[in-house]
Amino acid sequence: MKLLRILCLIVGAFLVLDTLIVCFLSNYNLGVILPAILGLPLLLLGLFWPHMDAGFWLFLRRFILVCYGLGCLFLLFLGSLMLRAMDRGEHGDYDALIVLGAAVHGEKVTWVLSNRLDTAYDYAVEHPKTLLVVSGGQGDGESVTEASAMAGYLIRRGIAPDRILQEDRATSTAENFAFSKRIIDERLGQDASIGFVTTRFHVYRAGRVAQKAGIAARGLGAPDVWYLAINNFLRECVGICWYTVKGWI
Repeated sequence: MKLLRILCLIVGAFLVLDTLIVCFLSNYNLGVILPAILGLPLLLLGLFWPHMDAGFWLFLRRFILVCYGLGCLFLLFLGSLMLRAMDRGEHGDYDALIVLGAAVHGEKVTWVLSNRLDTAYDYAVEHPKTLLVVSGGQGDGESVTEASAMAGYLIRRGIAPDRILQEDRATSTAENFAFSKRIIDERLGQDASIGFVTTRFHVYRAGRVAQKAGIAARGLGAPDVWYLAINNFLRECVGICWYTVKGWI
């Protein structure tokens, strides 16, 4: 039991510390605070462990440990779904490749988005006949549409402008696919083969969104920002659960 208490202290402190550090490195969102939400109860449990040896407090201690145990199993299950989907479409030969947008700072793409664009670039170099559809509208704090910033990034890397189609209205993953599919249908016809690029942890949910919309598309996973990996994984688990409850996947 002493080992279990130490484990609670270490894991709890690590998760709380993760939130405190990432708060200074990233935009504030659910993924930033989730580690602290999960870690604080564990940290408190470890600190007050000696005072929870009888009665209600013993029951509470056991209840918390059971909940965290079941939660870990559930996270492992969701993680396995994400892992299996990450690079499923890597070796496909597509007529069009949709690049899902992410936040833009002013006119500059973020690290997350540049990773997606670099993955799309590498694919485009190996498949010179594939058209790239950059998808994303203009959000708060963005001087241009995500699609415009993405197109500029790819052009600066050497992709010919006539290979890039801009979808600049989407504000969600579902709209990314729906609006991009219309552009692809107009340009290449309804039978065009489609792939998409997003960050690795997001490939599973994005693929399910596309499937729900009746779009056959396989995903290529772009690298995540390493110091956000835990935060993005936890946020994505919440996203998968929320989309499932809402019937969006």
